[in-house]
Amino acid sequence: MVSFVTINYNTATLTLQCVRSILSHATLQGSEIIIVDNASAADDREMLEKSLPEGCRLICSRQNLGFGAANMLGANFAGGDYLCFINSDVLLPEDCVTPLTDYLAEHPDIGCITPQQYNKEGQFVRSFNHENGVITEIIPKGLLEKCFPYRYPSRKKLHSEPFTAHHINGAFMLFPADVFWQCGGFDINIFLYGEEYDVAMRLGRIGKRCVVDPTHRFIHLQGQSARKARSKTKREGYISDLYTYQKHNGNFMYLLYKSVILLKLLLHFHDWYAIPAILCGNTLSRSMRHDVNIFVKPEEQ
Repeated sequence: MVSFVTINYNTATLTLQCVRSILSHATLQGSEIIIVDNASAADDREMLEKSLPEGCRLICSRQNLGFGAANMLGANFAGGDYLCFINSDVLLPEDCVTPLTDYLAEHPDIGCITPQQYNKEGQFVRSFNHENGVITEIIPKGLLEKCFPYRYPSRKKLHSEPFTAHHINGAFMLFPADVFWQCGGFDINIFLYGEEYDVAMRLGRIGKRCVVDPTHRFIHLQGQSARKARSKTKREGYISDLYTYQKHNGNFMYLLYKSVILLKLLLHFHDWYAIPAILCGNTLSRSMRHDVNIFVKPEEQ
């Protein structure tokens, strides 16, 4: 049994499309779909309440919890042997879930797996990334991929068989449920971005790896659920990146990494708006978590 968990934040139309594609193509018996509404506007939430297919479970949060905490909320209601965290702007064009759960059952050293990502035009899109660090910030990733292909598999190549990646795209993450809870799930301190790197690091500590299976696919409509406030979301990416890097690499490497990030920002003036958030001692204090309207108005409850 697979428990699908997806987050809705003012994207009811997309969420309903996602849910219908799951129902159409995910054939595992007894699977469940859990939607966490992240304090959307009343009309958006009402659309979900009225239009969700029978059997889907809607959990309404009074706060915008961000990605990790909202997924953790949904996971706490899940009863499946596998947890599939899927973005609301994802569509399943095929049953990619059944073969992936079979693959996980055959490979107990895998902690998380994803199919190959495609965009709405049918073009293949990068489904994974390399480890964060000073080396990957200083040396072009394309050069690392050419010189050390085993450690840095090509992100621009459509691979022909499953392969290990440092961390996979957060739009579609399938875990064995026991492994997800063993590694601690998602860090609820992270509001947005960086969750994939963080959970991959903790999976590695319990001897598990992340895998991309390019023989199966999903369609990602590419950030439709976070299209507004691009400067804020990009700044949030830096904040989450620094928080997770310090968490897993210690203060000395963090300061070195932070210095490299700041130097790169200074050389790209279009991103100078992110510098104050990075210079502050506690980067999480500058998170957009504090900017959003996190409480639902009483008349909307």
